[in-house]
Amino acid sequence: MQEAVEKLRSEFGSDAVILHTSHKRRWFFGKIGPRHYEVLGAHDPDNQPRRRRNNAVNGEAPLRAPAAAGQDTASPERSEWSEAVQALYVKLVGRDIPKELAQKLIKETLSELPKAEWSNVNKVWDRLAAVVARHITTVEPWDFSGEQKIVVFIGPTGVGKTTTIAKLAANFALVDERSVALITVDTYRIAAVDQLRTYADIIAVPLEVAYSPQDLRAALAKFKDKDLILIDTAGRSQHSHLQIAELKSYLEGIEAEKHLVVSATTKMRDVDEIVRIFSQLSPNRVTVTKLDETSSHGVILHTCMRAEVPLAFVTTGQGVPEDIEVADGERLAQLILGDVR
Repeated sequence: MQEAVEKLRSEFGSDAVILHTSHKRRWFFGKIGPRHYEVLGAHDPDNQPRRRRNNAVNGEAPLRAPAAAGQDTASPERSEWSEAVQALYVKLVGRDIPKELAQKLIKETLSELPKAEWSNVNKVWDRLAAVVARHITTVEPWDFSGEQKIVVFIGPTGVGKTTTIAKLAANFALVDERSVALITVDTYRIAAVDQLRTYADIIAVPLEVAYSPQDLRAALAKFKDKDLILIDTAGRSQHSHLQIAELKSYLEGIEAEKHLVVSATTKMRDVDEIVRIFSQLSPNRVTVTKLDETSSHGVILHTCMRAEVPLAFVTTGQGVPEDIEVADGERLAQLILGDVR
């Protein structure tokens, strides 16, 4: 770590401020690899060291340090920010909130506060939490007011769609005492069908396996008397247009609520691609899983704003049925921000 800090200061000067340090193991094919060290720093380009100022006086062009990794050039708006606000911005970026989005949130926050309060960290943070919560649109769970609910779960591989369905089925069948049925079109993996069948047997709800779009429609007709039908789909690569087209053929003509399931461990750039590709299926809800598997939750906000649909549920572990919650904007805002003051 000391070597990383020295490298930063040798490149950006001794006046560089260390804001955050972290390290982690990298894994290579299941074996422990070397440690990876990261130092997040900041420097004021207007506060030039004396050597640079002297060079300018002597007719030499002042030396300009390149932008630090993970840092962006200060905008006109940012130049007016207090040190407390600047530090807050850097901490947001450190919590996996993209720089452009972090700057947008800060700008929106400051627009709602008198300038005299910009240096009050607690007031800025409280207003920021309210702004973040406002950007997380949520939706109430199903009320079954005389209407059957058909809900399809779509998304990439490994995000926990099947386990999420089991949690919902258990809660609505056993706790809410609704009539629930399960359908899976994930016939690519025998283990996936077996897993859902095991859950169905434990919860005591019926399960149908659909090997074709016709089978899916027949299963829906069979369960026409159920309050809630949950449909599991095979994990699709966001890079495979053929797989997305196949899933689209299954769902064509079916009136269903479609949940795009995204893991909280997903990289930001992958979220953008997932949302873009799966938008072909017109999802109208988002469910974010695996909140327990990461300490940085900026992806929740990023996904909601990219998808532009309400967040319905979040999952917080592998436990069935307990590790699932109805999304709450204020609570998630606190989770996303952590104690960044």
